[in-house]
Amino acid sequence: MNETLMLLLLVAVVAVPALLLARSRRRLGSAVRRTERLEIWAAPRGWRVLGDAPEVLGRWQCLPFTAPEREVDDAVAGEYRGREATSFRLETAPPREVTHVLTVELRAAVPVAQMMTDGVPAEELGAEGGAWLGERAPTGLSLRVERGVVVGWLPGEPLLTELDRYLDVLVDVAEALERLK
Repeated sequence: MNETLMLLLLVAVVAVPALLLARSRRRLGSAVRRTERLEIWAAPRGWRVLGDAPEVLGRWQCLPFTAPEREVDDAVAGEYRGREATSFRLETAPPREVTHVLTVELRAAVPVAQMMTDGVPAEELGAEGGAWLGERAPTGLSLRVERGVVVGWLPGEPLLTELDRYLDVLVDVAEALERLK
């Protein structure tokens, strides 16, 4: 082998693992910084940082929760308007998509129902119910009632600055459903 080829091979053998290690450290550092930011946000509210929360995977029987590959991180939980609430980041593949998921507990048994999909209220809600929900919901919100919670999700990274507004919608829906019982 000539010296140039040998030198290129040596650089490749050393450089590729070094680049992979640097990338891994950067991702780990980023995750640590995200967790620190979540703790700073959660502590004054009395919320807990749950981190990856694998227990929510597969809990709900619709997309994006049934995607072949899914991963949860940045999960936080606490009380909101007297109800247990959660917020987490769901990443699914293929294709890679990130979703902000929120839940609010129900205090009454309610049948499974898809209330809203991509910002469009379900026809079953009728004109009045659909208008009521449509006025309150952020653009692109999907809502479902299943397994004792109202679960809502929006495309994109979690926005903790908007969390109260999003959770208000879920709590309003929970209260309205419980009044029907």
